[in-house]
Amino acid sequence: MAIGSKRTAAGRSDADVVTRSGSRYSAGRANPTETVKTDAVFERESLPLTTNEWLARGAAYTPDEMASLFESDSPLLRNNVYALGLPINTLRALRADWRVFVRFCQQNDYAPLPAEPAVVTRFIEVAYDTDRKAVATVERYLTTISRAHTMSNFPDPTRAAQVRGAFRHLSRGRASKQPKCALRWTHIEYALQQLHSGYLAWDLRAKALLAVSYSTMARRSELVALTTADLKFEPARDDGVAIIRMTKVSREEARYLSPPASLALRAWLEHAGITSGHVFLRFENTGRVGPRAIQPQEVARIIQRVGKLLNSARACSDPVWPEAHLAAHSTRIGAAHDMAAHGIDLTSIMHSGGWTDPKMPRYYTRELSARESGMARLMKMHQSEKR
Repeated sequence: MAIGSKRTAAGRSDADVVTRSGSRYSAGRANPTETVKTDAVFERESLPLTTNEWLARGAAYTPDEMASLFESDSPLLRNNVYALGLPINTLRALRADWRVFVRFCQQNDYAPLPAEPAVVTRFIEVAYDTDRKAVATVERYLTTISRAHTMSNFPDPTRAAQVRGAFRHLSRGRASKQPKCALRWTHIEYALQQLHSGYLAWDLRAKALLAVSYSTMARRSELVALTTADLKFEPARDDGVAIIRMTKVSREEARYLSPPASLALRAWLEHAGITSGHVFLRFENTGRVGPRAIQPQEVARIIQRVGKLLNSARACSDPVWPEAHLAAHSTRIGAAHDMAAHGIDLTSIMHSGGWTDPKMPRYYTRELSARESGMARLMKMHQSEKR
């Protein structure tokens, strides 16, 4: 286990030494496992210990080097200039998750890079039992740890049987991530017809946002990045095309704007007087349309407010819109549901949503797939035979 000695009042005891391999041994005894040390390790051993140093002499890297692994100026990636060529949101998530693991190692005197399987196993135990993290969160942590070691050319500790077994065992029986609710075309169409908040400009923007997000299946960051230069309308056919800058894979792709989406979008642009720049702008405190684009996190809040307005205006008690688990992804999931329900093949669904891996569209449409499974078709045949 990559464990260093515990802190003392002076900062670090000299009794234990962390080698590059992460083994621990007493300085007064013979090393039970001979470790080959690099020049960098010998150089580190000659450095004086400071009161805030949490790795002993002989560690492969300094704390600052390990903590800044996913930063643009990471000294550990100086020979791998393309390692961080990832979408900004992915990098942001990696940095946040890596900080969690590094903090855990710092508090327990473990070496995070390279990390031993026993260290990662203990991290999983603490994440579940002490921090009460969700299964999806712990799985994301392990993905980050795996990527950190792969980028640094170290063996991946998350592939060890010990780590996999701990994750399976401790994840068993825990609630999985609650999927976001799907907003299908019936929901979008109802909102386009019935949404009346009392503020026309807000209604027009919300309708355009819903229709465009459903038609293009854009992610929230892609949606707020839309500009008027990205739009091309076809008046003869009442539809159009939007150029989506895909944040996940750093490329542009043309997406279809349906006639309802084109109509709602043009109504919003004309009312707000937007002729250039971002499409979905924020409102100022005065109620006027401002010059700044909405933030990605505002998309979910707008969709949730639309749902509350529509349900509160409904005469009967049954909600017309989902009341829980609404998010910016709800329109994207709903569009995938509708396509699957109408027999559109998985490849076309992936192309429409910009997916390069079938994992997520299959996950989103798993309930519909169950209704079209062999057992479902068999029972339908039995019912038709009885008639």
